[in-house]
Amino acid sequence: MKKNRIFTLLFTFVMVFSIVLSACSPAPVEEAPVAEAPAEEAPAEEAPAEEPAVIDPADADLDGGYGKLIETMEGYNALKDIPAIAAMLAEDNPPFLLDVRSPEELEEKGHIEGAVNIPLRDLAKNLDLLPSFDTPIIAYCGSGWRAAIAMPALTALGWNDVKTFHPPSYGGWVAEGFPIVEGAAPEAEVLNAADPDPAMVASMDKMLSAIPEGWGVITAEVLDAEIVDNPDLILIDVRTPGEVETSMIDAPNVLWVTLDDFINLQDQWPADLDVPIVTYCKAGHRSTVAMTILMSYGYTDVRSLKGGFVGWKGAGYPIAGGLEGNYSTMLNNMEGYNTVKADGLLAEMVEDTPPFILDVRSYGELEEQGHIEGAYHVPLDELAQHIDMLPSFDTPIVAYCGSGWRATIAMTALQGMGWTDVRALKTTFADWVAAENPVADGLPEAMVLDVVEVPESLSASVDTAVVWAKDNGWGVKTADDLSVALIDNPDLILIDVRREEELLEKGVIAVEGQELITLPLESFIAKSSMWPADKDAEIVVYCGSGHRSTMAMEILLSNGYTNVKSLKGGFGGWAEAGLPVAEFVVAE
Repeated sequence: MKKNRIFTLLFTFVMVFSIVLSACSPAPVEEAPVAEAPAEEAPAEEAPAEEPAVIDPADADLDGGYGKLIETMEGYNALKDIPAIAAMLAEDNPPFLLDVRSPEELEEKGHIEGAVNIPLRDLAKNLDLLPSFDTPIIAYCGSGWRAAIAMPALTALGWNDVKTFHPPSYGGWVAEGFPIVEGAAPEAEVLNAADPDPAMVASMDKMLSAIPEGWGVITAEVLDAEIVDNPDLILIDVRTPGEVETSMIDAPNVLWVTLDDFINLQDQWPADLDVPIVTYCKAGHRSTVAMTILMSYGYTDVRSLKGGFVGWKGAGYPIAGGLEGNYSTMLNNMEGYNTVKADGLLAEMVEDTPPFILDVRSYGELEEQGHIEGAYHVPLDELAQHIDMLPSFDTPIVAYCGSGWRATIAMTALQGMGWTDVRALKTTFADWVAAENPVADGLPEAMVLDVVEVPESLSASVDTAVVWAKDNGWGVKTADDLSVALIDNPDLILIDVRREEELLEKGVIAVEGQELITLPLESFIAKSSMWPADKDAEIVVYCGSGHRSTMAMEILLSNGYTNVKSLKGGFGGWAEAGLPVAEFVVAE
């Protein structure tokens, strides 16, 4: 008890002492509030960068771009006259000159002054270097091939007046002696003068960037091999209807889709985008434009034939269809220049299947002289008008007349229209009769067979030719008449269709100022580029005796020439008459 009491007194004392002590202490000083440092502002969140719009080349309006090209092109936008181009470049406001060769080519070969260099594969990446859409542009390269790719691409992109140097492009410029600047072109100025559609730009860039080495060129030699080796290969002929009617490349898969309506004829393009395709035209320009268009639409294996149909035909590769194709077949397959003599015909007449014997003389001649027994009759000037009286295309036919001249015309004309086995009887009818070979009186009974159809384009061409021949003495030119004509007409053109060895051995008809073309009959179609340019010129064809030249005369007349004759008796008759001849000199 005592301890608890002491503890209580002690605790009370301490509490009292603490209170007194607190009363005597100064009042506590209130601390000033400490200013807090301003909180660092959180950095403002950057707005997310806008992702560039995805440009899909598939959105490009290729139909519209290339449709404009097809509708507006003149001369297929190819400039052929280099002096005229030079004059344009010298004007106060010259066209924009675009060189699409590689920088290495410019370093090595120089360039045309004022040209802007953009390599073809980089063209769509550098459109800011080009002028406004309305500024005329002339594109060129080494040979014209790449320029023919650049032209349709730029036109589809929106430029309104893009032309190319017609081959040989820069090579032709240099060859004609026009000035060049050594080395590369100066750095191009950024113009930003046009605003092409981004999708179209992407599409053209995709196409141009993907062009393989070689720029899509295929030679006639390589194509000839591929036609044999690759059954899937498709050829597309982009020439005009008139050109195609003449003939086409002889191949299993040939489509005709004229460049003049190429975009509207897309339903005729191959369905398989990966099928191998070769386009061709006359010389190579149009087919390269077509190749460019097809590549833009996603075709992956397209090439263009270098030298075109002319190069193909000139190299002797097979052609088919039309006059040229049919005549080419005739010349390639002929034996003895498609002639037969009396004894040969007599032997064939007693065979189980004799030839179809065709008399092409006039009605009056048959009424007066009779005809070969078993012969059919169609006068030469009515031949193309009576197709219904002729046999099937593969039936052997022997044509004859009074002297053999009209029979040669008939033989040639029939093969031009599609018959494949026609010969001319090289025995006069008088000699046939004198040899007491079988003859029947008067006219044979007319027989309507109606077994073939000949395209009107072929029959009309042949009809025009044979009717002109009839109206002009069947195209006969005597040596005396030719001698006078060579004096009177300095523009007369002579064509010698003999082989070179004949020319070297016997010489040629001497001319003074007139043009003399030497073109063997065997190559007459393959080398048709050597035919006179003027189809209304006076032309006289000659050979050794007159048969080959008459074949050539008919070929020319049915191809639109209007004044062609054949020398009666040929070079042999000319020389025997003592008329002037000259030594033949082989051109180097």
